[in-house]
Amino acid sequence: MDEKVKNQLLKWAQTYNIQSFIKDDPVQFPHRFSKKQDIEISGFLTSWISYGRRELILRKADWLHERMGSSPHEWIMEKGYKTLPSLVSSSGRETFYRFYTFSDLRVLCARLNKIYAEYDSLEDALAVNLYPNPIHKLQDMFAGVKGIPVMNGTSACKRLAMFLRWMVRRDGIVDFGIWQTAVHPHQLIIPLDTHVHSISLELGLTEQKSASLKTAVEITEALSRIFPNDPCLGDFALFGYDINKKKNI
Repeated sequence: MDEKVKNQLLKWAQTYNIQSFIKDDPVQFPHRFSKKQDIEISGFLTSWISYGRRELILRKADWLHERMGSSPHEWIMEKGYKTLPSLVSSSGRETFYRFYTFSDLRVLCARLNKIYAEYDSLEDALAVNLYPNPIHKLQDMFAGVKGIPVMNGTSACKRLAMFLRWMVRRDGIVDFGIWQTAVHPHQLIIPLDTHVHSISLELGLTEQKSASLKTAVEITEALSRIFPNDPCLGDFALFGYDINKKKNI
């Protein structure tokens, strides 16, 4: 990558890592709260459903947050998820969102209930027996929950990486930076989907042909040379690259 492209990515990172980014992104939901545990739970549940068309993600996340009310933490600890309705589609399948059922949601919420019954925060739970890659620790903590990729699988674990970015990056603009001990910004992995993978191939950030966790790590290492100690600031840069490329088509 030449210096012109590097400088442009640095510029786009500053252009798009701004508060106005929040209103159109799923990160808007945890931004409704100030208590650490509420932010964690809102962020984790929102990231869990963050796949597919953005407008559908936002609509379903809004629906869920209406049920959780003013405190997702209290809702989890009081087991409010047990009262969620089971909606049956025209095909006769119980459905919550895409391939998730309400049963899947209840399993995830029950796991969160168990974690918060033992630890003050999700960060505290994560800090126990940390893996070198924090994504693997989350995979371990939520093993068996639908939508949580298995360890050593082929998934890039985009939604787990996105959740970690929200919690850990510390500039306090879009991301919260409320996790100060368990994970540090330099340990984060870029949230990688097929779209970001395509951009990264175009920019020469990777030569890997599949959007796997290995590929995400390789792209992150390349971004760390542009954004030392904060490689996931590059997530905003790649977003800016894509936006400006579309403008010039």
